[in-house]
Amino acid sequence: MIEYVFGLAVRVLLTDEKGKILIIKRSTSSKTNPGKWELPGGKVDSGESFDQALRREVYEETNLKIKLDHVVGVCEQNLPLIRAIHIVMSGEIIDGYLNLSSEHEGYAWVFFEDLHDYELADWLNDFVINRNKAYNNYDEENKNTASTNKNSTKEALKPWLNPIKDSVDKMLGKK
Repeated sequence: MIEYVFGLAVRVLLTDEKGKILIIKRSTSSKTNPGKWELPGGKVDSGESFDQALRREVYEETNLKIKLDHVVGVCEQNLPLIRAIHIVMSGEIIDGYLNLSSEHEGYAWVFFEDLHDYELADWLNDFVINRNKAYNNYDEENKNTASTNKNSTKEALKPWLNPIKDSVDKMLGKK
């Protein structure tokens, strides 16, 4: 059995006034996910908090200063010998003009439902697929609330799914 070393990464869903999210394209010379699209963010360095790391990484990659809201999800990425855990947070731009570092070669503002049009980093693709499943299951189960048991899995998950649903609704312009 292969033993993995775990690494921690933090990412941010930044939205514009139309509800589009910022994605950035990794350089084709990158060691991981070359030429693929991802959310801004990166590794947490030793001694850094999640929010310090995310603000630093976003500033280094985009020249943007951000404010963080809350966690909207977690996903993982399996690399040779490393399993990276990505904590995804929602946030907003508070200052700066978008200017990419040499780690990235493009950016786009995209509606969440149009992300499938881009070649996403594997972890982001998994995040989108899992978010859609959870979101759709949550909506389906809410239609049948009167006939479900209050102690169901849905009830246990509701506090976790509400922030995701709220962030996605905001991105889709439903709020």
